[in-house]
Amino acid sequence: MSAASSRGSVITMPRRQDPPEDDGVVIARIAGGNLAALGILHDRHSEAVRRFVLRATNRGADADDIVQETFLTLMRIAATYDGRPSARAFLVGIAAQLVRQSARKRARWSNAITELGNTIARAVSSTPESKAMVTEELATADSVLSGLSEEKRMVFLMIEGEGLSGEEVATALGIPAATVWTRLHYARLDLRRTLAKRGIQ
Repeated sequence: MSAASSRGSVITMPRRQDPPEDDGVVIARIAGGNLAALGILHDRHSEAVRRFVLRATNRGADADDIVQETFLTLMRIAATYDGRPSARAFLVGIAAQLVRQSARKRARWSNAITELGNTIARAVSSTPESKAMVTEELATADSVLSGLSEEKRMVFLMIEGEGLSGEEVATALGIPAATVWTRLHYARLDLRRTLAKRGIQ
């Protein structure tokens, strides 16, 4: 018997922590009226929702309002959630609907900056001269995207900007998946044409 054993010392193991609840479980708690659960979901996804809204509207003050309204809307419709482990696509979909409503009220869309900037950046080398060119072309991204229809721009933002799948976008916007891919195809086509006219390949 070792000296440690003879002294009766006890080795304590670190307490095992339970894994965090997935979003489906958290939203079920929200549906039951648990406001603390709403705070958990807000902490997990508010930044992603805000990033999407900023890209879609380019209006910081409106973005904060829409993010808040997104989570208030979730509280009202939590019982309709399908139980998926991640609610990111669901929340971005709510935000997209709110952005569209806000755009209709103002009768216009604000300019947006999305993955188009990364597309331009990949198209040129990383020399100092080309970096300056990328900066200049990024400044034109707003006006390029503003040429898209609302429907095309929304799908483009959700897929190219937020990385959502076609199925997630279709579910979020309540349209067929085929319509999503058609809108994305024509959005990309319109963007290529506009960029070509500006001498950007």
